[in-house]
Amino acid sequence: MGMMRYMANHHFGKFADVWKHLCLTEVLARQRPARYGETHAGSAAYPMVDDPERRFGVLRFRETAEREPALAGSSYRALVGRFMDEQDAYPGSALLAMAELGNSAEYLYCDLDLLSTADLRSWPSKLGITGCTVAEEDGMTAVARWVHSSDEAAMPPASTVVHIDPFDPHAGIDGGPSALELAADLALQGVGLIYWYGYDRPDRAAWAYRHLSQATARPLWCGDAMIVNHDGMERAGDLGVATTPGTGCGIVLANVSDETTDACERLGDSLARAYSESTLPDGTLGRIRLTYYS
Repeated sequence: MGMMRYMANHHFGKFADVWKHLCLTEVLARQRPARYGETHAGSAAYPMVDDPERRFGVLRFRETAEREPALAGSSYRALVGRFMDEQDAYPGSALLAMAELGNSAEYLYCDLDLLSTADLRSWPSKLGITGCTVAEEDGMTAVARWVHSSDEAAMPPASTVVHIDPFDPHAGIDGGPSALELAADLALQGVGLIYWYGYDRPDRAAWAYRHLSQATARPLWCGDAMIVNHDGMERAGDLGVATTPGTGCGIVLANVSDETTDACERLGDSLARAYSESTLPDGTLGRIRLTYYS
């Protein structure tokens, strides 16, 4: 697999992936959904590289996780270690989900990038998974249709988990819902929701949680992770370019158990400790500031 295979997502294995996938695998390990879908799946796996972003991201996680019991025992640590050691590859969210849930779940993965969908289609048979559909279409529209197609009597909404990780959270395609609109609708229906967001200004921290809290009456949980300088000073970041102070990301969860959100908070606290006094990709010292909302 050459370097061109992951051109559609060159952010794999960065810190944002660590926090996103740490929460995602914990949700799946505890909720054990019968159906799992993604609106923007990307590739299943990415050839691993060693650079300052990954040394702050997944490589630092692997170096420090053993010092924190919650991280050491996490599903994420076990799965990412498996694929990095055996395949020299970083597993994306779709592959993590298949590896965690196996053939006990039905999957829908959506992406418009042909290289990504080709890679997604290559993995289910390797893992012995039979119920996986890969759709080359707008993920918000496809997931909304998929969720509504289930027989609620046989498959209650809480047995489905959807992961939304959008490029543009406000845009819809051909009259379809935006990522934020879909997220609010799924939360209201009682579907398990994992929504990732990013930002590059400290005053935008937890913006997606605030937006979705106004759009749905369902209880939400949010874990917001901001990169800050060693001295804690805040400044503008550059989301989508590098991991710098002022850059942040978060996960919003809906319709999962209190035990699951409590576990995510324990993982977040452990992650913050593991990343204290850490070297940022630009060579300066920094840390992670974790804030929870519910």
